[in-house]
Amino acid sequence: MLVDKVAEEEKNTANKKKLALTITTPRGIKFEEEADMVVMRCVDGDLGVLPGHAPVSTVLGDGTLRIINNNVEKKLAVFGGVAEINNRSVNIFSTIAQLPEEIDLERAERDRQEAEEALSEKQDFASIRRVQVMLRRSYVRIEVNLHMQDEGYFDEPEDEDEE
Repeated sequence: MLVDKVAEEEKNTANKKKLALTITTPRGIKFEEEADMVVMRCVDGDLGVLPGHAPVSTVLGDGTLRIINNNVEKKLAVFGGVAEINNRSVNIFSTIAQLPEEIDLERAERDRQEAEEALSEKQDFASIRRVQVMLRRSYVRIEVNLHMQDEGYFDEPEDEDEE
Protein backbone atom coordinates (compact mmCIF):
# COMPACT_ATOMS: atom_id res chain seq x y z
CA MET A 1 0.00 0.00 0.00
CA LEU A 2 2.74 2.46 0.94
CA VAL A 3 4.59 1.63 -2.29
CA ASP A 4 1.43 2.39 -4.29
CA LYS A 5 1.04 5.77 -2.56
CA VAL A 6 4.67 6.70 -3.22
CA ALA A 7 4.37 5.69 -6.88
CA GLU A 8 1.17 7.75 -7.24
CA GLU A 9 2.82 10.80 -5.64
CA GLU A 10 5.83 10.50 -7.96
CA LYS A 11 3.51 10.28 -10.95
CA ASN A 12 1.59 13.39 -9.88
CA THR A 13 4.83 15.28 -9.19
CA ALA A 14 6.24 14.34 -12.61
CA ASN A 15 3.12 15.70 -14.32
CA LYS A 16 3.53 19.11 -12.63
CA LYS A 17 7.15 19.60 -13.70
CA LYS A 18 8.45 21.06 -16.95
CA LEU A 19 10.25 19.54 -19.91
CA ALA A 20 13.77 20.70 -20.71
CA LEU A 21 13.78 21.40 -24.46
CA THR A 22 17.06 21.68 -26.36
CA ILE A 23 17.38 22.14 -30.12
CA THR A 24 20.83 21.53 -31.57
CA THR A 25 21.98 22.20 -35.13
CA PRO A 26 25.44 21.70 -36.68
CA ARG A 27 26.30 25.22 -35.44
CA GLY A 28 25.57 24.34 -31.82
CA ILE A 29 22.65 24.82 -29.46
CA LYS A 30 19.98 26.82 -31.25
CA PHE A 31 17.27 26.99 -28.58
CA GLU A 32 16.94 26.03 -24.93
CA GLU A 33 13.85 26.50 -22.82
CA GLU A 34 11.55 24.79 -20.37
CA ALA A 35 8.11 23.83 -21.61
CA ASP A 36 4.84 22.45 -20.38
CA MET A 37 4.28 20.70 -23.72
CA VAL A 38 6.12 20.27 -27.03
CA VAL A 39 4.40 19.28 -30.28
CA MET A 40 6.60 18.24 -33.18
CA ARG A 41 6.08 17.03 -36.74
CA CYS A 42 7.41 13.49 -37.16
CA VAL A 43 7.59 11.60 -40.45
CA ASP A 44 4.42 9.71 -39.52
CA GLY A 45 2.43 12.57 -37.98
CA ASP A 46 2.45 15.00 -35.08
CA LEU A 47 3.72 13.96 -31.65
CA GLY A 48 2.82 15.80 -28.45
CA VAL A 49 5.08 15.43 -25.43
CA LEU A 50 4.23 16.18 -21.81
CA PRO A 51 6.39 15.73 -18.69
CA GLY A 52 6.47 12.08 -17.72
CA HIS A 53 6.48 10.87 -21.36
CA ALA A 54 7.88 7.41 -22.00
CA PRO A 55 11.36 7.36 -23.56
CA VAL A 56 11.28 7.33 -27.36
CA SER A 57 13.37 8.40 -30.34
CA THR A 58 11.67 9.60 -33.52
CA VAL A 59 12.56 10.90 -36.96
CA LEU A 60 11.32 14.42 -37.64
CA GLY A 61 9.74 15.66 -40.82
CA ASP A 62 9.47 19.22 -42.09
CA GLY A 63 7.11 21.14 -39.86
CA THR A 64 6.28 23.56 -37.13
CA LEU A 65 7.58 22.86 -33.66
CA ARG A 66 5.11 24.16 -31.08
CA ILE A 67 6.32 24.99 -27.58
CA ILE A 68 3.65 25.65 -24.96
CA ASN A 69 4.79 27.16 -21.68
CA ASN A 70 2.63 28.97 -19.12
CA ASN A 71 -0.22 29.20 -21.67
CA VAL A 72 2.04 30.95 -24.21
CA GLU A 73 2.76 29.20 -27.50
CA LYS A 74 5.96 29.70 -29.48
CA LYS A 75 6.65 28.22 -32.91
CA LEU A 76 9.87 27.31 -34.68
CA ALA A 77 10.40 25.92 -38.17
CA VAL A 78 12.24 22.57 -38.05
CA PHE A 79 13.24 20.69 -41.20
CA GLY A 80 14.11 17.06 -40.54
CA GLY A 81 16.26 15.56 -37.85
CA VAL A 82 15.70 13.33 -34.86
CA ALA A 83 14.19 13.82 -31.41
CA GLU A 84 15.17 11.97 -28.27
CA ILE A 85 12.46 12.11 -25.64
CA ASN A 86 12.37 10.98 -22.04
CA ASN A 87 10.21 11.81 -19.06
CA ARG A 88 11.98 15.12 -18.33
CA SER A 89 13.51 16.31 -21.61
CA VAL A 90 13.19 16.67 -25.36
CA ASN A 91 16.43 16.87 -27.33
CA ILE A 92 16.06 17.75 -31.00
CA PHE A 93 18.91 17.42 -33.47
CA SER A 94 18.18 19.08 -36.82
CA THR A 95 20.13 20.46 -39.74
CA ILE A 96 17.75 23.41 -40.06
CA ALA A 97 15.81 25.03 -37.21
CA GLN A 98 14.60 28.59 -37.66
CA LEU A 99 13.28 31.05 -35.14
CA PRO A 100 10.49 33.30 -36.43
CA GLU A 101 12.74 36.35 -36.65
CA GLU A 102 15.19 34.43 -38.87
CA ILE A 103 12.60 33.79 -41.56
CA ASP A 104 12.39 36.09 -44.58
CA LEU A 105 8.63 36.21 -45.17
CA GLU A 106 8.95 37.72 -48.67
CA ARG A 107 11.32 34.96 -49.74
CA ALA A 108 9.04 32.28 -48.29
CA GLU A 109 6.10 33.76 -50.23
CA ARG A 110 8.17 33.80 -53.45
CA ASP A 111 9.18 30.16 -52.88
CA ARG A 112 5.53 29.23 -52.32
CA GLN A 113 4.43 30.95 -55.53
CA GLU A 114 7.25 29.35 -57.56
CA ALA A 115 6.43 25.92 -56.19
CA GLU A 116 2.71 26.26 -56.92
CA GLU A 117 3.47 27.39 -60.48
CA ALA A 118 5.93 24.52 -60.98
CA LEU A 119 3.33 21.98 -59.84
CA SER A 120 1.03 23.08 -62.64
CA GLU A 121 3.67 22.16 -65.24
CA LYS A 122 4.26 18.65 -66.57
CA GLN A 123 7.22 17.11 -64.74
CA ASP A 124 8.70 13.79 -63.79
CA PHE A 125 8.00 12.30 -60.36
CA ALA A 126 11.34 13.36 -58.83
CA SER A 127 10.84 16.97 -59.90
CA ILE A 128 7.30 17.00 -58.54
CA ARG A 129 8.48 15.60 -55.21
CA ARG A 130 11.25 18.22 -54.96
CA VAL A 131 8.73 21.01 -55.63
CA GLN A 132 6.32 19.55 -53.04
CA VAL A 133 9.10 19.68 -50.42
CA MET A 134 9.83 23.29 -51.36
CA LEU A 135 6.14 24.13 -51.07
CA ARG A 136 5.82 22.44 -47.64
CA ARG A 137 8.88 24.28 -46.33
CA SER A 138 7.58 27.62 -47.55
CA TYR A 139 4.23 27.01 -45.80
CA VAL A 140 6.03 26.15 -42.54
CA ARG A 141 8.18 29.27 -42.73
CA ILE A 142 5.17 31.47 -43.42
CA GLU A 143 3.21 29.97 -40.51
CA VAL A 144 6.09 30.37 -38.05
CA ASN A 145 6.90 33.92 -39.16
CA LEU A 146 3.28 35.05 -38.97
CA HIS A 147 2.99 33.56 -35.47
CA MET A 148 5.83 35.85 -34.35
CA GLN A 149 3.58 38.83 -35.02
CA ASP A 150 1.07 37.66 -32.40
CA GLU A 151 0.89 40.07 -29.50
CA GLY A 152 3.18 39.19 -26.61
CA TYR A 153 5.20 36.53 -28.43
CA PHE A 154 8.51 37.74 -27.07
CA ASP A 155 7.22 39.12 -23.78
CA GLU A 156 8.27 37.38 -20.62
CA PRO A 157 5.39 35.92 -18.57
CA GLU A 158 4.33 38.33 -15.86
CA ASP A 159 4.61 37.29 -12.24
CA GLU A 160 1.26 37.70 -10.55
CA ASP A 161 3.06 38.53 -7.28
CA GLU A 162 4.73 41.66 -8.72
CA GLU A 163 2.85 44.95 -8.56
